[in-house]
Amino acid sequence: MGVNGWNVYNLNEVYAFTSGLSKNRKEFGFGYPFVTFKDVFYNFFIPDELTELANTSDKERLNCSVERGDVFLTRTSETLNELGQSSVALKKYPNATFNGFTKRLRPNGRSEIHPEYAGYYFRSPKFRSEITSMSTMTTRASLNNDIMSRLKITLPPLEEQKGLSKILLALDEKIETNNKINKKLEEISQIIFKQWFVDFEFPKVDGDPYKSSAGEMVESELGMIPKEWEVGTIGDYVKVKSGYAFKSSWWKSNGIAVVKIKDINNRTVNTSDCSFVSEKNASNAREFIINGGEILIAMTGATIGKFAIVPKMNHSALVNQRVGKFFLGDKPFDRVSFLYCTLDQSYVHDEIVSRGDGSAQPNISPNGIESIKIIIPHISILDQFNRLMKSNFRKITQNVYENNKLVNLRDTLLLKLMSGEIRVPLDSQGEVS
Repeated sequence: MGVNGWNVYNLNEVYAFTSGLSKNRKEFGFGYPFVTFKDVFYNFFIPDELTELANTSDKERLNCSVERGDVFLTRTSETLNELGQSSVALKKYPNATFNGFTKRLRPNGRSEIHPEYAGYYFRSPKFRSEITSMSTMTTRASLNNDIMSRLKITLPPLEEQKGLSKILLALDEKIETNNKINKKLEEISQIIFKQWFVDFEFPKVDGDPYKSSAGEMVESELGMIPKEWEVGTIGDYVKVKSGYAFKSSWWKSNGIAVVKIKDINNRTVNTSDCSFVSEKNASNAREFIINGGEILIAMTGATIGKFAIVPKMNHSALVNQRVGKFFLGDKPFDRVSFLYCTLDQSYVHDEIVSRGDGSAQPNISPNGIESIKIIIPHISILDQFNRLMKSNFRKITQNVYENNKLVNLRDTLLLKLMSGEIRVPLDSQGEVS
C-alpha cells in the first residue's frame, strides 16, 4: 500500500511482458501497420495513424498485436535517459505489430488500469527515475524482464485515475491544438512561397500573377527567372555563424541556457531541458544570444541541416558550437519568413547534407551554408512576402511559447498528482469537481 491508500504493485503483477519483432530491412515498407521505436519514444500515446508497414505473418500479428491499454517501453538505447520511454495504445490497431527494440506490457486483468492514466504514469518523473536507477549499462542501456518485474506502478482507485487523466489530457489537447494551428500556418506560408518564388506567380503592380500574365523571364544558371531577379547565395540574404565553444567543465544545473542540437526538434527550440552555464562563462558568447523569430540550424551529426525557429522567450539562451545561428538583425520577424521557407526547400536541405564533410560525423561550415545558390527576388517582392507572412511566424512562435508553458505545467502537475501531493477532487458521481 502506497501513499493515500493507493495500491503499489510490481509491474509483473499487473502486466504480461512480450518482446516485439526483429525483422530484416527488406521486410519493411509494405504489408501491415507497424509501431516503430520512434512512435514509442516521442509520444505519450501511440499515434492515431501508424505510418510504417512491415511484412508480417498471421502468427506474428497474433503474438505481437496492439490493443487498447497496451504499454510499450523502449528496452534498449544508447543512453540511460532514453531507456524505458513509454507510449500507450488508446485503441485497437487491427493487424498491427511492434518493434523488437520495445517491450509490450499488456494488462493481465487483475487490477483496474485506465490506459490514459498509464500513459502519464509511465512518463512521470517518479517512474523515469526508477527506470534509470534499475537499468543496466554496458555498451548500450538495456531493460530485461527481471528488471521490469521489479519496477513499480502506483494505482489510485479507477475513478481517481480517470479524473487525473482528464486534467492532464485537457492540457495535452490544447498543446495539440496549437501544434495543428502551427502546421496549418506553415503550410499556408509554403504554398505562397512556392507560388511566388518557384512558380513565379507573385502579384504584379496590377495584381495579376506575374508569369501567367506574360511577365518577362530571363535565363540564369538556375533556369528561367523573372527579370530584375538574380541568382545569389544564402549568404547574400543572411549570415550564419557556428555557436560558441563552451567548455564541458562549465556545464551547470542552472544559469544561462545553452541550446544544443538535441534541443532542436519539430522545427522549434526546446529551452526547458537545456544545459546551463554561469553568467561569467556566458559573457564571451553574447553575440550568440537568441531571440524569438530567429533561425537555428544543426551543423554536424546525423541530423545536419535540421533547423528551427526560436519561440518567444522569457529568459536568455545561447547557442552551442555545433548549432548555427542566422543573423537576421534586431527585427528578425521582418526577414525570417523568406529564410524559413527557403531552408524548407528539399534542394537546399539536400545541398546542406551533401556538403557535410566527414563520414562518421558530417560537418558543414558557415561558409558552406552561405555559399548555397538560391534565387534572390527583387527587393520589393521580397519585402512584400516577408510582410505578408510576418503574422504567421509571430503566431507560430507565440503558440510554441504557450506550449512550452503548458508542458512545464503538465510536468509539474504530473509529478504532484502521481505522488499524491495533489489529489483530484471528485463529486458524488465520480466526476472531476
